[in-house]
Amino acid sequence: MNHLLHLLFIIWTILSAPQQVLHEVAETPNIIIILADDLGYGDLGGFYGGKAHTPHLNRLAAAGMLFTDFHSNGAMCSPTRAALLTGRYQQRLGIEDPLPGDWQDQGIGAIKGIAREEFYTPPTMAEYMKAAGYATAFFGKWHLGNHSDANPRNFGFDVFRGLTSGDGDYFSKIDRHGFPDWWHNERLSYQEGYTTDVITDNGIQFIAANNEKPFFLYLAHLGVHFPWQSPGDGHLEIRKEGTDYTSSLPGPASKLGPHAPEEVPGTLIEMIESLDRNVGKLIAYLKAEGLDKNTLLFFTSDNGQYLNYQADTWPEVGSNGKLRGEKSDLFEGGHRVPAIAWWPGKIGAGSRSSETLASFDLLPTFLELTGQDFPDRKGKDRLDGQSMLPLLTGKGKMPDRTLFWRTPEAIAVRNGPWKLLEDRVNGTLALYHLEQDLPEIHDRKEYFPEKVDELKGLINLWEKEMDDN
Repeated sequence: MNHLLHLLFIIWTILSAPQQVLHEVAETPNIIIILADDLGYGDLGGFYGGKAHTPHLNRLAAAGMLFTDFHSNGAMCSPTRAALLTGRYQQRLGIEDPLPGDWQDQGIGAIKGIAREEFYTPPTMAEYMKAAGYATAFFGKWHLGNHSDANPRNFGFDVFRGLTSGDGDYFSKIDRHGFPDWWHNERLSYQEGYTTDVITDNGIQFIAANNEKPFFLYLAHLGVHFPWQSPGDGHLEIRKEGTDYTSSLPGPASKLGPHAPEEVPGTLIEMIESLDRNVGKLIAYLKAEGLDKNTLLFFTSDNGQYLNYQADTWPEVGSNGKLRGEKSDLFEGGHRVPAIAWWPGKIGAGSRSSETLASFDLLPTFLELTGQDFPDRKGKDRLDGQSMLPLLTGKGKMPDRTLFWRTPEAIAVRNGPWKLLEDRVNGTLALYHLEQDLPEIHDRKEYFPEKVDELKGLINLWEKEMDDN
């Protein structure tokens, strides 16, 4: 009921707008988000310097805008997805850790300890786009709750096909707890094929079926999250229904896949190259249908890559380039991620941005793009992100601001080039100047105590706001 009221309110707002705004909304572009999973800053070829051959993403960057300081709002899956979808810090939604695959009663529509019907969820990106006249679809990894109330269809998406948990076998579509996890809207519906290919094919079919109106397409790839399986691994051991795959040790019941540890880096490269081919397939379809010049596409990742998994057990996985840290960390390697924006004729080819941006900036960007009013910054639907549209179109820069990241173990604050990182497990504090020390090697807190105090004060204010929310 809450979401129906949200949708009616958004529609009323648009219909009450001046006719000039309505005309602008009618001419707005199609919007596509491609969210990779666990793709690190050093995983892609080209600018990011990875070993994988990624010609399609390289061409996408050459034809659009490449970002060097884009961040996921979380250092792991669910938190980033919640922030991206709502334009808000995920802490406002009570999501600070990945939601376990068997956590049926939790998700974007609920928080532990609060009854579902009492928990307020703000309008989502899809609800805003739907109210603006867009056809909306979500294909891929949801990871924002398994409960039926948390289904993507209840958050503004006309169509959903994919998995609701955090990972699944790329061929059998069985999750780590041994349950089938591939859905068509509200029912289980298996689709044969390699998951990365299936997600892209679903997206193309949706575009083909919705060419009479603008579309909003969210492709949330499982690639390149474990289980580490390449497109050619269908003949190897796959997950079977009823078997528990929660072990992280090598073996037939490992959640990490069928390969021995020494084979994982090569397998991961094959997975990255499969993701790249699928981006190329989608772009080729848009061009063939004459949709490319009226489509804004944004590619990024939900967090950084694993450098290893359980250290000695899986000693080498992927790459975050020169960045320190990995997935789950609040060092840059945990949340500074690849990002590319593409909109032929609107975004300058070969442009590059070093502005500090984050996942939750996408929703405000799309609101401005579609001529919709922003929620009151002090109201319950307020956004924390900022529109990137002036930056994308070369008409302006991002405002100065302070950004925060928090996990159950750590918190970080970024203000300009300065970053304060507090490890709350070990009780340590470090101050870094990222323009001079991107690898976060030199702790400068002893030299700039006033900066430490300033940033600690900002953390205190932010945490009070989040925890009082």
